Amino acid sequence: MKHLKTLILVLLAAALSYSCQKSNPITVIPEPVECSPKHGNFNINAKTYVCFENISGEDHEFMKLINHSYRDFFKLTPSLGDKTSCKKNYILFEINEKRDEAIGDEGYTLNVTPRHIIAKANTSAGLYYAFQTILQMTYPDKTAKSKKTTVPCAKIVDYPRFAYRGAHLDVSRHFFNVKFVKEYIDLMATYKLNKFHWHLTDDHGWRIQIDKYPELTRKGAWRPQRDTWDTLHPVLPEEPMTYGGFYTKDQIREIVEYAAARHIDVIPEIEIPGHCSAILAAYPQYACDNYPYTVAVGPYWPPKAIMCAGNDDVITFYKDVLSEVAELFPYPYIHIGGDEAFNDNWQVCPKCQQRIADKGLADEMALQQWLMNQLEKHLKDLGKKAIIWDDIVSDDMVNMSTIMCWQGPKAAKTAAKHGNDVIMCPTTHCYFNFYQRDPKEEKQLCMEGLITLEKAYEFDPMPKGLSEKYQKHILGGQCNLWTEFINTPEQARYMIYPRICALAESVWTAQDHKDWKKFQDKVAMHTAFRK
Repeated sequence: MKHLKTLILVLLAAALSYSCQKSNPITVIPEPVECSPKHGNFNINAKTYVCFENISGEDHEFMKLINHSYRDFFKLTPSLGDKTSCKKNYILFEINEKRDEAIGDEGYTLNVTPRHIIAKANTSAGLYYAFQTILQMTYPDKTAKSKKTTVPCAKIVDYPRFAYRGAHLDVSRHFFNVKFVKEYIDLMATYKLNKFHWHLTDDHGWRIQIDKYPELTRKGAWRPQRDTWDTLHPVLPEEPMTYGGFYTKDQIREIVEYAAARHIDVIPEIEIPGHCSAILAAYPQYACDNYPYTVAVGPYWPPKAIMCAGNDDVITFYKDVLSEVAELFPYPYIHIGGDEAFNDNWQVCPKCQQRIADKGLADEMALQQWLMNQLEKHLKDLGKKAIIWDDIVSDDMVNMSTIMCWQGPKAAKTAAKHGNDVIMCPTTHCYFNFYQRDPKEEKQLCMEGLITLEKAYEFDPMPKGLSEKYQKHILGGQCNLWTEFINTPEQARYMIYPRICALAESVWTAQDHKDWKKFQDKVAMHTAFRK
């Protein structure tokens, strides 16, 4: 009889939990580590208090942001206070007095009851992510006309699988203004991404103000207006250079500050030594040859433009540029490119060949490694670290930068075994400029390739077969949005969402805790809310 009573109680508890989940769905992306739905709801209304506890002076910006976001989202002005103000109908954000090692620097706990919501974390970053979870838990009721907003009761314990959770935006192929960059950052923050990789330079435009080299933005930021990208026509002498733009240093500081408030680090990318047509259009003396370079206006392959690695002035140029860039971006990492550097010009350039001989280098690939090492040392002198694309990876690499792997797990494994940290963004799962459905059904021209939402969701940043000894070097992953065929904010939104949700869950949630069917249901809810 005792066992029967126990069984009945277990079944009743299971039935209650199932009923709770059906009536109060928890639609959080990325999926939390632990989420236990409970019976009932917490109602946010005009009388709700928002309270803060153990918030230090350096975290006051967090309080301001929560207050502003709360008013903007709920269309309510909360009453503010500390823990002593918390009596009933309150939301408390509290930094733990004693560190909770289980949740780390970015994790949080959340307890939602009909009386209160209590969010606890070790840092303001954790509390900010708890706030994002609270907002997402209200999505099903956001269409209601009443100002009252219902949050389903639950207990949540959450923390990320990877420390690096990124999204990339190419602003060289097509320039996007400050307003859209902030919108992109807001989308990242919603889904707990924390690294914004800002691709600021390439063949098609130089987008960052550099005081010592004003021609970079005077000439290198502009090209002729063209209606299509799928065909290449050389720049004509009479064409006006009116299409493009760049960010002033003040605008960059504004964006960096905006991102930091949302616990997002900004990683600028300066392409070295290839993808440099915009540089050579402004400063042709840095080329190996006398070809009349212009800012590129469309597709081409291979990208032959490359800076002369045998020219000491090129080294000086890059060091000057990186010094100014380092002053603008407080995060320790700067991306210095290194991909698709076709070295045909180096093979016939007397200066480059002389550099190879003088340094005792094996070949042109070794010359590229030597160049990147010089700049990596310069960044180290500036208190910075370099990120480089995985084109530089080899069994005998002497480069100790962090490697960003776009070509797949083989390079990642080699780099990790060499002792390099690795960020994963393989073309197979993370290039969101590729088609997301059958090209015949697609409404716009995209880069050739297909990454469906399900394919994006299958992404696992940890390369299969990498031994546990080297797994610590896999920092995480990111999605990339290259913009050859994306020239408006509307197109960018269409291409990034909802695949960014899949990326977010892949880098936050443990692989064995992901559920494709459940994720589909959550995405449907989020998409309906965003509309």
